[in-house]
Amino acid sequence: MRIKWSLAAAAAAAGLSSGGASQAANWVMMYGTEPPSSTHRLQGAVQLTYENNFDCTEPDGLMGPAAVNNGGVVNNCRQGPELRNDEKGLAPQNLMLGVRGNLIPSRINYHVAVNAGENAANYHPYKTEREYLASLVNASVSFHYIPGVRVRAGLQQKPGPEEIYQGLEATDYVFLTDFVQRVQIERFIDGNAKGIRAIPGQGYGGQRPNGQDPITGNVSRWGYDTDVGRDWGVQFFDAFKREKWTHTYSVMFGNGNGIHRGDNNSDKDLNLYFSSEYDLPGGKGPFKHGLKMYGYHQKGVRNFVVDPSGTQSEDFDRIRYGIGARAIGHLFGEDRGRHRLAFELMFAEGMINYTPTANMADAPYGGLVQFAAEKGNKAKGLTLDYGYYLNKRWQFDARYSRNNLLYETANTAYWGPSDERILTYTTLGVNYYFAPKTRLTFNYEFRKAEAPTPAATVAATTNANEITGSVGDRVGLRFTHSF
Repeated sequence: MRIKWSLAAAAAAAGLSSGGASQAANWVMMYGTEPPSSTHRLQGAVQLTYENNFDCTEPDGLMGPAAVNNGGVVNNCRQGPELRNDEKGLAPQNLMLGVRGNLIPSRINYHVAVNAGENAANYHPYKTEREYLASLVNASVSFHYIPGVRVRAGLQQKPGPEEIYQGLEATDYVFLTDFVQRVQIERFIDGNAKGIRAIPGQGYGGQRPNGQDPITGNVSRWGYDTDVGRDWGVQFFDAFKREKWTHTYSVMFGNGNGIHRGDNNSDKDLNLYFSSEYDLPGGKGPFKHGLKMYGYHQKGVRNFVVDPSGTQSEDFDRIRYGIGARAIGHLFGEDRGRHRLAFELMFAEGMINYTPTANMADAPYGGLVQFAAEKGNKAKGLTLDYGYYLNKRWQFDARYSRNNLLYETANTAYWGPSDERILTYTTLGVNYYFAPKTRLTFNYEFRKAEAPTPAATVAATTNANEITGSVGDRVGLRFTHSF
């Protein structure tokens, strides 16, 4: 299974929330819609995260070319985003500063934000070295001239799963679910390899007999960029109030090629989103009480080089879609406290970021990146979430998530039933609020990884079980302050 890519990705993607209480849980409207009375507002966030993958083991039974990784640390058990051979550590995950406001009140808004933290925005995927001192994570202008159609252009949040769409203030957990971190948040690569074998139509690669020197060609050992849940593009959106219901839509066209680079093919990504929210009394800001149901669909094309010289390329479809619901408030009566209930059901077709847990970023064999590119390769994720708000200080959380990775494959020579992986995570959490925008979050996460279908050879089956069995539990502690 695969790359442990820290919640840093989410935090960088989420940005800073704002907006009026009537639209507090409506993330489409909160990004780039300012109250008419607002001028220019400075915003920022500091987030320090400690992570400890204390229950992981080091593989010692890998066979064949993979044996070079015996004694190493699988990526699921490495501290991100560097993915060095470290199972624990403390990092300034987010150091974010931004400004937003009105250029013309009620007509033109803007939002600009920069993040200098140790997060996915500043590291190329799978690389153990920092690429950018700081990265632009918001740069958009919104126009409000047409009734029923607002227009936002620039670098902005992509409509999608609530887990990464919501603002930093509303993020309840230290760690992302595996489906979102692996399948939904995107890493961009030039070429592709599956273990040590060449993949016709996707890329070429291999391993020399000594198990040390990779065969040259277009095999990627790291990616060139990430989207951190964002894209450069144009979004058409608005919300409509009908008594206690608010209906929101979004249609976004984007480059689909990361936050640091322009597009590399002639196709644009299409992102669709719709939600309906029933207003409940109480709450404010990101915790405004209500019941929301939503759905989304994302479709784009990704380009890979497909010959050893790197001169030819082909396009592959990338499709993501899902539905969800979220409720927060006095759901069981006024005298029974505040509760949060949520679920998300998510699907993916094509461009499945697979790289096994054996993929160790600084290892010769494991450093090859693996994407199941064909549309027939599929993944699905489920998240169930519960939160209880005892008072203004204490919040208790529990989350179950499941990623069924490659439950269906294209059944090519290199992708088949034995590539299926099931990752099941159960997270228990506590949030303590020193102040409304200052808190400490603790998570304990029970993790289970499985390779349910035996491979064609004893060695391949042994390696899959050895790697999945090495993934253990982890704890996280995070301090967050925003202003």
